[in-house]
Amino acid sequence: MRGEGHSTEPNHILVVGQTASAADADQAGTSNVIGVTYSTDAESWLGQFQAGQDRVAVVSVGEHSRTAVGATASQDAGMDVLASVTGTVETVPEVDDVASVGMLVNDYLSAWQGTGDTTVFIDDLGAVLDVVSAETAFRFVHALLARSSSMDARVVAGFDTSKQPPHVVDTFAQLFDEVREGA
Repeated sequence: MRGEGHSTEPNHILVVGQTASAADADQAGTSNVIGVTYSTDAESWLGQFQAGQDRVAVVSVGEHSRTAVGATASQDAGMDVLASVTGTVETVPEVDDVASVGMLVNDYLSAWQGTGDTTVFIDDLGAVLDVVSAETAFRFVHALLARSSSMDARVVAGFDTSKQPPHVVDTFAQLFDEVREGA
């Protein structure tokens, strides 16, 4: 995956460290933002990322406090609605359902293609590894990066590395164009 970006800016950034956050990557200037949250509640995430963006959506994983929308929510809502929404929260109630997460992100990437720069933020890859196998997490991240690249979107992922063996961190780091230390 390294070096696939079309510009001199890194296309996919992994922010690592004990308190690493996708927000540490400082990706200002993106007009469309998709958040994938495992560790952060949707309202907090929206409060941090919504200001100044044209379109914002959150895929909140494992959150049961709102009505759950399956992976087909965008089909029910229609692509025209997705193309103009901001502040939408999609919920995937099962934390290990990475397929539904990927499908929802894909729906937004498709709807927003050609409407400005899009960045997908993943709050913590460590949280993904807590609920699925390393192989499943790797496949999920690889597919997400490939789809984002094909749609000219960026991915910025945080990775709390304090609970992960170095070889796991190194394996995931190889998928990204750049690895940065978190604040």
